[in-house]
Amino acid sequence: MLRAYRVAAGVALGAAAFLSLPLPALAAPPVAPGGPAPGAADPGATRSWSAWRSDGTAWLAADPADSPPDGSVIGWRFSVSPEGAAGDSPGGELPSFASVCGRDTAASGHKRVAVTVDFGDGDADAYPGDQPPAQGVLRCVAGAEDATTARLLASAAQVRVNDRGDVVSVSGYPMRERGGTELTAAAPATPDGPPGLLIAGGAGALALLTAGAVVATRRRTRAPAEARR
Repeated sequence: MLRAYRVAAGVALGAAAFLSLPLPALAAPPVAPGGPAPGAADPGATRSWSAWRSDGTAWLAADPADSPPDGSVIGWRFSVSPEGAAGDSPGGELPSFASVCGRDTAASGHKRVAVTVDFGDGDADAYPGDQPPAQGVLRCVAGAEDATTARLLASAAQVRVNDRGDVVSVSGYPMRERGGTELTAAAPATPDGPPGLLIAGGAGALALLTAGAVVATRRRTRAPAEARR
């Protein structure tokens, strides 16, 4: 009887001590020595820019060297990307081509693409001590039909790539990536040469015809006057 009483008392004391602990202490996972605090950015995690393309309902992983067709919506996101795994897709509402670029078609031989840039979460994706830009990028850009996803990005923001061609910074972010080479933008859409020349030639011919008509009118007006003399 005495032993049963002691066991019951021990259980009661243990339960009371457990319940007296603060809730955060109960919920917080153990922190490894030298590791990041829960919820904080891991300084040793791999981070990178990843390319995406919308299918109209969701983001699909894309290759920066791909050449998206006219009317595409492409996205870029900076995020933690564990080895062998893709980073996160752009957040927020999925943009539509019509809302960004309108419904006009591109000039012949060129394309228009909607480009969005997500600089990532300042707490989970940014390097410790770094702060992403307050706003992302959402622009309609134009380029040649063979312009790649990376070069279309360079038409929307300043882009730097490493010696392998990987995008390492967009609009100067992240700040620690100061090396690399600036990527040139996709060629902007301009009117094609032959139609432009035809228009210019037609305008010149019209000007000559107008001048000829004026001269002929003056001659007809002058002839009766000379006959009356």
